Parts: sequence; structure tokens; C-alpha cells
Amino acid sequence: MQSNTHSVKNCYSIANVLGCLCVFLAAFSTPTLAVTESTFKSPEIKEIIVTGINRMPLLDLPRSATVISSEDIALSAARNIAELLAQQANIVLKSYSGNSKFTSIDLRGSGDTSVSNILILIDGIRINALDLSGPDFSILALSQIERIEIIRGGNSVRYGSGASHGIINIFTLEAEQGLTGLVKLDAGNFATQSQQATVSVNNKKQSLTAYASRASSDGYREHNHLDSQDFLLNYRADIAERWSINAKSYAHNDNYQLPGGLDRNSLSNILFDRRDGSVESGAEGKTDDKSQLLKVSFQASEALTLSSAIQLRERSNQFIFGDNFKLTAAQNRDRINQRSLFGELIAHWHSPNHGYTLTLGFEKSNGNYSRTNGGQKKIDGLLNSGKLNGQAHFIHSTIVPVDDLTIGIGYRKEKSTNLFQQDILTADETSPTCDTTTQATDLAPPFDVITFKSNCPLIISELKRNKNHWKNEAYEASLVYAINTSANIYSSFAETFRNPNIDELVLSPPELAPQRAERYETGIKYAGNRFAIDIAYFYSRTEQEILFRASTNNFGLNINAPADIIRQGGELQTRFTLSDSLELTSNLGYIDAITKQDARIPLVPFVTAAANLLWQPSQQINGNISIRHTGAREDGNSNLTDTAVTQFEKLPSHTLVDASIRLSQTIQRNSNSTSELIFSLGIQNIFNKEYSDIAYSNTIYPAATRNYFGSISYAF
Repeated sequence: MQSNTHSVKNCYSIANVLGCLCVFLAAFSTPTLAVTESTFKSPEIKEIIVTGINRMPLLDLPRSATVISSEDIALSAARNIAELLAQQANIVLKSYSGNSKFTSIDLRGSGDTSVSNILILIDGIRINALDLSGPDFSILALSQIERIEIIRGGNSVRYGSGASHGIINIFTLEAEQGLTGLVKLDAGNFATQSQQATVSVNNKKQSLTAYASRASSDGYREHNHLDSQDFLLNYRADIAERWSINAKSYAHNDNYQLPGGLDRNSLSNILFDRRDGSVESGAEGKTDDKSQLLKVSFQASEALTLSSAIQLRERSNQFIFGDNFKLTAAQNRDRINQRSLFGELIAHWHSPNHGYTLTLGFEKSNGNYSRTNGGQKKIDGLLNSGKLNGQAHFIHSTIVPVDDLTIGIGYRKEKSTNLFQQDILTADETSPTCDTTTQATDLAPPFDVITFKSNCPLIISELKRNKNHWKNEAYEASLVYAINTSANIYSSFAETFRNPNIDELVLSPPELAPQRAERYETGIKYAGNRFAIDIAYFYSRTEQEILFRASTNNFGLNINAPADIIRQGGELQTRFTLSDSLELTSNLGYIDAITKQDARIPLVPFVTAAANLLWQPSQQINGNISIRHTGAREDGNSNLTDTAVTQFEKLPSHTLVDASIRLSQTIQRNSNSTSELIFSLGIQNIFNKEYSDIAYSNTIYPAATRNYFGSISYAF
């Protein structure tokens, strides 16, 4: 065992990395482990897609889609949700922090506005913020995810604004029968650690799951600390023969630091180290995020199902730029408050032979948002606030006119009102509570004495107020033809829309309007016994696209694009079962996103690609090697202005290689129950590649080089 320990220490040498993986296998495996029949799932696509209008097999979905199962997650070397998603076709990760906080993902070339064009859901709860900050992927650990469904393309009929380029629905674990639980400890370099615990109780009528976790890390760079806590309660019950309810409650809070960007030229000249960061160039803050969800379902008949859901989310974020958060008084910090309430009612009916289905839905939403700029209670501090109210109804139907052909059509009509107001804090010098001081001068009366007032109460004075009424419609139509039981071809059309968010209204002329897009997609899906393939081609044309940093006029950074923006490309996804113990999955994405002047959309690569090789010599041992390639991208500020295109140095392409090993041992507790002990070891960025996911002009945000992690889990 001493020689194995010595070899593990040598893992810090690049040449020994792959050899170390073999050492880990040898160290933990025993001669009694026999190679058993593979537990790899057949590549035949039988997953049921829950996200969208109706449940349907993945093979029948008229969209390019990806399903990531809990088994896939357990074998992955990804440390968080964003890293896991970045391994999929035409998905690009963008991170300011190097961790899951302030990290976003781009799907099909949205560029800088991806956080407003891609809808992220957790158990149906929208986690996209009402501003440009994007969803917070740090609120959920990978160990708590049952599956992830990625549906590319337009989904505005079902989900409205924010689902123009696609949706990603993350489902948390459901309780298994009886009393079960999981305790997991993680550790890695950069002082990274986490502790997680889950307990579930389930019988035939009801179940309850409780989850708690704490995680902390110093981060790859200086001034990059993140400390977070998460809690989840999930209760499900069949309260009557045809009634069921599901209640979920989430709570997340964290304290974070952002290291800020580095000057690209200084970094090239080794005036800075990649890991440098500072208070002056960064930020600090804390977040409190709470979400509640209640779902009720009623099976009115064998053919008719009624369901409703209501969700409430309250989020608060205090932060400070260029100063120490803990040493800064609360009134001098900035603060974001967000409260959103959403409800829906859906009726789904199908004919006896399922040759015809009809889905009707009604939605209503209310949102309140406020953000200070310059301090919560400081003179001349700004307060931007908004109220967003909307309601919509949608209808969708599928028809099977002949065998093997399915036609789908859908329509949505939405009305929304946005009230935006900007106020400024000023001192009320008329108040009798002001402190008054006088000073004599050499001037003649009445100017012989000057009066000064201080410590006056602050009052809010309105600077501007805008109210917008938007009416939007969305359409979709699709055809799916079954060539045989293993292969389908499809074609779909969707007309989508997206409304401006709060930040875009602040940084824009008053006439900023919603964007609209026409989207076309066609593809073929095949699933055999040992091989599956999904090929898709898409084309979209967006009118009045809301561009970030696209204007040089006095209104700031957001305008509607003066000309249409075209995107076209495709995805290739494959899965090979090479043997009973070896499986290879791969994907390739291509996007051509251009403006009228043939300028590339910033931060959008032409090509993304990934491959994962899974090795399972026995039920106790799993190994994984993954490769992810991201093509070169235009700088975030290489963007179309009103009259010209300004170019900065491109972000070069990069290829990352990760590896992980998972070792498990079943323990027989008694004649009726077992438990499982699981060890995981992994290495990210094996070849120590220096790269960055995001850059603006001469400012770059370095990503982490090689890092190591390990975990131990006990499941019962």
C-alpha cells in the first residue's frame, strides 16, 4: 500500500495522471470482483420527456433534446450543474467566478443575452432573475438531481418570454420506497469542501424528503471565496383516489467574493498571475433565496387530467464593489430585492386511442424588483424598481391522421405590463430634524452668515417613470414521421418572443421593444440496440433582437438591433455501446450567428464538441474520461455599434480533458436491507490548460487550471 500512496502523490505530474487512475483502480479493487453483465442502459431512446406540453418519448419529440440521468451525473467529472451542461451539444459555459456562482450557459448562440433567452427550471420553478444576473446554479448540488431535460429551440407557446432559444428543466430526486438516506462528504484543492445529507420516507400514499448541505471554497483565484448553505423539503401525497399534491420548499443563502477581471496585456507580460484578484477590482456580497412550490393534480377521468401549480420566489442580494463587505455599513451597500408569484392551470385530454390530444393552459404572474445604485441610504443613491404583471393562455393539440404520422400545433397569447421607475435619494433640508450650523463671513448682510444643514432625513425624488404594455403571440407546428419503431424524422416551426428585463430597461431608450423570432428545425433520430444517433439542423431569424452593449448613443448599452440577426447550425449526438463494459457518448454542435454586417455575435463559437468514454468492468467500478472542446469566440465587446464593428482580440479555442473513478461496495445490513459505500476520485483539466470562458475588451477572467477532488458517500 505504501507504493500506491507514493504513486498517488506523483499525480501532480501530467505524465503520470492517467497512470494514477489505474493505480486508484488497483488500490481499491479486489480479486473477488467478477465482471458482470453491463448495467449500461440500452441506447434505445425510451426516456419520457416531462418538460413541455405533454409527456412523450424522447424519440417522438420534434426538437433536438438531451436527457441527463442521475447515473450520467454520478459518473461525470463535473463538479456543478453548469459544468455538466457545458458537456452537451451547442452549450457554452461563461463564468466570471470560476465556480457555479455568477456562471451562465449559452444555448444555440444567444451570446451576452443568454440569461434572458434560455429558461432554467428546477422542478418547474423558474430560477432566472428579473435582471441580467442570470440563474444561480449554486443553489443545487449534483447529488440531488434525478434528471435534466434540455429542449433546444423555441418553446414560447408553453413557457412564454425567456424560452426563445431553449429550456433546461432540472428535476430533484424522488423518495424511494421505505426509509432511505445519503450522507456525502466532498473535498478538493483550493480549500474546497462540502457536506450533504438526505433523508427520505416513502410509503404507497405519501413521501417526505429532507435535504441539507453546506459548501465552501477559496476558489482558484485570490478574493474568490464562496460559502453556501442549502435546504430542501419535498412532500408528495395521494390525498384521495384521484387527487395528488406535491409541495416543495427551497432555501439557499451564501456569502461570496468575486475576484474581478485582469488586464489582458499585463497578464501576457506576466505582470499579473492568473490567480490574482483584489477587492478593488472585484465585489463581495451575500444572497438569500427562497422558493415555494405547490402542485395539485386531479384525474377527472381516464382521458382528462387537471393540474395546477403556484410558486413563490423571494430573493435578496446585498453587495459592494471595491470594498470589504463585512466592514461596510448596510446603508452603504447596494441591494437587489426580487419577489415573483406565478400560477398556472392546465387541462389535458386525449381520445380513447390517443389519436388526438388537446391541452389548454392559463397562466398569471406578478413580479416586483428593486435595485439600488450607490448605496441603500446614501445621498444621490439611485433606486431602480419595477413591477411586472402578465397573464397568458395557450392551446396545443396533436393529431395522428394516419399511422406513423403525428401533427402538432400550438398557440399562445400573452399580455404583460411593465412599470419601471427610477428614483434618487436626496436630503430634505426643510426638515426640522436637520442639524444646523452657521459660519460668519466678511460680506454685508444678509450674506454675513452662511447656514449649513447636515444629517437631514433622506427623501425619494422621482427621476423617470415608464409604463409599457406588451401583447405577444407565439405559434408552433410540427410533424413527426415514424420510419419504423427505432427511427423518426421530424420538422418543426416556432415563432417566439422575448420581453426586455429590468436591467435592459434601465440601460436603453424608452422605445425598447420585445424581440420576435422565426425558428425552423428538422432532424432524424435513431435508436438501435447498441447505437443511437440524433441529428438536427436549425435556422432562425430574429427581428429587433435586444443586443447588449450595442449602442453608442446617450441611452447606454441596450437597443433593438436595426436589422435581423440570423442563426443557423445543428447538433449531432451519438451513443455507442462498444461492449458490455464500455460505452461512448459524443456530441458536436455548430452555430453560425451573424448580424447584417456579417459580424459574428460575441462569445459564440462556431464549434463545440464533447466525448465521454464510460468503462464499467464490474458493478463496483466505474471509470470515465471526458473531452470537451470549445471553439474560438469573439470578445464580449466585439459588437455591432450604430455605425461600425469594433474588434478586440478573440478568445482562443480550448480543449479540456477530465477523468473520474467511482468505486462502490454493497453492505448487507440485514436480510431485508442493504447500504452502499461509494468512493469517487476525479481530475479536471488534466493537461493544465490555461484558458478563459469570458473576456471584454482588454479585461479577461481566467478559468481554473488542473484541480483534484474526491468524495465519500454512504447510502442506506
